[in-house]
Amino acid sequence: MKPYILFFITLLFPVFSYTQTIYTWEDDQGVLHLSDSTNGKKGGKTVKTITLPDHFAEAPAPSFESLPNNDRPSEEKGKATTKPEPLSLSFQSPQHDQTIRSNQGHINITANSNRKLLVGEHFQLILNNATYSAPNTTGKWQLKNIDRGSHTISIQAFRDGKLIASSMSITVHLHRASVK
Repeated sequence: MKPYILFFITLLFPVFSYTQTIYTWEDDQGVLHLSDSTNGKKGGKTVKTITLPDHFAEAPAPSFESLPNNDRPSEEKGKATTKPEPLSLSFQSPQHDQTIRSNQGHINITANSNRKLLVGEHFQLILNNATYSAPNTTGKWQLKNIDRGSHTISIQAFRDGKLIASSMSITVHLHRASVK
């Protein structure tokens, strides 16, 4: 029987907290007081009532403002229809036939392009004629745990899944200490 009573009291507790009104006043020393009952004026100050928000009230209907048709000047309209400059890619690091010494097998690759990428464009790294990692828009990769030896690296740029640019392939030589 006791668990049922405890259960119903627990259900009614949130209802009591929603129905209470909280009164607040500030005394002569500037201390803010909160109470659940009002006694008129306290310390020469009037009592303010705090009411809790109604969580079940409906939201007001949305209002929309109409925008004028001529938002952009004619210069921007003409500029938006021009095609972007063709993309060209090159390697900033590493250089062709560079020897890299890394016992962990790390190779840092940085690509340069003649312009910033547009929306929907991304770079893809090709290592030994296979894609490496996910496409990115930064043009920077850190290859980890690469086997020692010579590796062919190139970069491709895609726009909406179509190849738009490709860099020249370079060869790098990774030297790692071997475990005997």
